[in-house]
Amino acid sequence: MYSPDDINKIFENITEYYQEPISIGSRCQSNYFYRVEDLSEEDLNICAEHVAYRIKNVLSPQEPQLFLKLPGGYSFFAERLYAVYSEIIPCTEEIVFDQYLKSKAATGYFEKYKGFNTVLITDVITTARSTLEAHTKLSLKGIPILSWVALIDRTFGPGPVPVISAYTGGPVILNNY
Repeated sequence: MYSPDDINKIFENITEYYQEPISIGSRCQSNYFYRVEDLSEEDLNICAEHVAYRIKNVLSPQEPQLFLKLPGGYSFFAERLYAVYSEIIPCTEEIVFDQYLKSKAATGYFEKYKGFNTVLITDVITTARSTLEAHTKLSLKGIPILSWVALIDRTFGPGPVPVISAYTGGPVILNNY
């Protein structure tokens, strides 16, 4: 098991600080930018193991049945988390891994997961707008979302479900939109 200091050192190594806030998306700015693509294989494994135990602790006694990767990641964290979780966390049934795409959602592809306890996974959750959109669309199809999972959580507070992450990122400034 890894300590919080180990996790903090990993993210210190990929953190860039700017005196003046920079755009980190179409909706926000920050003085902090995280180069998740620079995480090593070992770093990803450590983060995945850390998050796997956090998922188990936060969701227990419920168990995820579906890991759903959201679009936009650069690190393959979702795939790594799936492999690590399946290896180290005892589960009563096998977990399914899939990728969420709007095009799949529009065709009814996800109907087969109705009733599956699901976690949504991405590299970084900032304003949570795209995560919330996927959450809503899946919930309307009868797919219960247990949590949002990320390497870095930059949200503004509580959402409809727990956000489970390896690291809490620096604050963001919302653009007027």
